Amino acid sequence: MPAALTARAPVALVLSGLRALASGLLAWLLIQALLFALVQSAPGGPAAALAGDYATRETQAAVSRSFALDRPVAEQFVSFVARMAQGDWGISYHFRRPVFGLIAERLVPTLLLMLGALSIAVVAGRALGLWAAAHERGGAAVAAATSAVYALPVFWVGQLLMLGPGLELRWFPVSGLSDPRQAAGGIAAALDIAWHAVLPVATLALQQTAFFLTVAHAKARLELGQAYVRAARARGIPERAILWGHVARNVSPQLATAALNRVGMLFTGAVLVETLFAWPGLGRLLSSAILNRDHPVLLGVFGLIVAVVIASSVAADIVQARLDPRIEPRHQPRP
Repeated sequence: MPAALTARAPVALVLSGLRALASGLLAWLLIQALLFALVQSAPGGPAAALAGDYATRETQAAVSRSFALDRPVAEQFVSFVARMAQGDWGISYHFRRPVFGLIAERLVPTLLLMLGALSIAVVAGRALGLWAAAHERGGAAVAAATSAVYALPVFWVGQLLMLGPGLELRWFPVSGLSDPRQAAGGIAAALDIAWHAVLPVATLALQQTAFFLTVAHAKARLELGQAYVRAARARGIPERAILWGHVARNVSPQLATAALNRVGMLFTGAVLVETLFAWPGLGRLLSSAILNRDHPVLLGVFGLIVAVVIASSVAADIVQARLDPRIEPRHQPRP
């Protein structure tokens, strides 16, 4: 590689990173502004949520002046973003606590649920997709089953698991993060949390497994028709080694990208799953905020979700380019 290109590579990488950061921040501001306007225009408004539905107009007006809710929406949004940048995400109307602390508490259970489901889905989907690509008859059956599973609503799958292995067979608990009678720390407490997480994680992972199976199957079928596969067969390399060595390695970048791009979908599924299984995460906090018209919590959770989705989209390009040098990230200019 020429020395000039080598010297310019770090500079280009830094510039592309700054451009990606600036575009991501702009996208977050635009989406957050839209969400802020929608929340402010909801029936009742923040003043009614604070003062109560049966408060008089004079009381609601006094509350609006006290919390600066009578200012123009644009001015309120600028003040809201400035406070968020300083770590002040507001006070929850319902819980009467700082929103940042509430979200921090609920983030760990949600990450446990999402990362567990995502890990299972990627591993199982990759293995089943590769197997289906190598077996035409079995692959057709797997593809049909995948389409059926992917069409099932998450809440319906969760209810089936709750009624079957949960309530009928009593194999797993159906609500909560842990047994309140269990000690707060130690291995026993960790095992208890894992036991409570089985059904929620399985509910969220089932549909995601079908998605990753489809991605792995399609990519593996393409790879099996490539010249390097024919050359490996000509050299007498066993079919199993070709599939689980060469082909599997080339399927991984697309799966990594797909996994990062599924973060937003996982958050959506987590809202339903956490509500169904009384899982104390961000999804349940968000549903509670919607029911109670807790606008600061709504904006805080939505802002975090949008930031994670944007960051994961940028990270998907970087990871795919890192795992597959043939692919150039969208945010990185050519030298």
